[in-house]
Order: sequence, then structure tokens, then C-alpha cells
Amino acid sequence: MKFSIIRRMVFALTLMSSAISGCEVEGPPFKPMALPGTKAVVYVYRPYQLMGSIDEPEITCGAETIAIGAGGYHAFVEEPGTIKCFAAGAPEAAITLEVRPEESYFVREVVTASLTSTNVTLTPVNRSTGLDEIESTSAPQ
Repeated sequence: MKFSIIRRMVFALTLMSSAISGCEVEGPPFKPMALPGTKAVVYVYRPYQLMGSIDEPEITCGAETIAIGAGGYHAFVEEPGTIKCFAAGAPEAAITLEVRPEESYFVREVVTASLTSTNVTLTPVNRSTGLDEIESTSAPQ
């Protein structure tokens, strides 16, 4: 009887760790793309966190929409001017960026989840912070 309980606990822990480790995006390390001559690049990245790692809300920047997994990023190539970035279902949390040609911008996506909802926060960060965080945690989507 005692052995059966221990075996079940080991099985449950193994199953949980497999599920959790499978949620992180895998791929090559971050490498900035060559800046297009007349366009800007907005990197939206999502540092890995255990809470909310399963959820992948769609993110729109400019005219493109993509779901970014925990530990992933996406490079949005945009025309210069004002662009809006927001998460699906959360237009009130939108951010607006003024982008210039041949410049790169960084936006951190944080996903928090509870049993009943998922919240997404987009935060523009400076180039130095963005590069540090994206290089240490992200793979391309």
C-alpha cells in the first residue's frame, strides 16, 4: 500500500514536470535582424514564467498578429509612424509607439493567469533592457 502511494506521487511529479517543461519555446538564441532601410522593427518578447506559460494570447502590432509562447519573441517589421500594439481581448491595455525608420524597439509581454482569467500586459522597454531580457530568455516564433 505504502509503495503504491509513493509510486503514484513520483508518477504525478514526473507528469507535471514534463508538462511544464514542454511549455517553453525552443529555438536558436536571439539574433537581431538586419534593419530594413525604410522600416522599423518592433520586437515583442515574452520572458518565461511558470504562471501563465500555457496561455498564448494573440498579440497585434500594426497589421500583423501572432501568438507568442513563453520564452519567445517576434519581430514586427513596420512602416515609420504611429503603431498600436495590443493583446486579443484586451484592447484597453494597448500601447502606442512612434517608430522611425532603421530603428528597433522592444516591448515586454507579461501573461498572468488565474483559474478564471488571463491578463496580458505590454510594456515598452528601452533598447538596453530589451536586449538583455530577450537574449537571456527568448526564441523566435
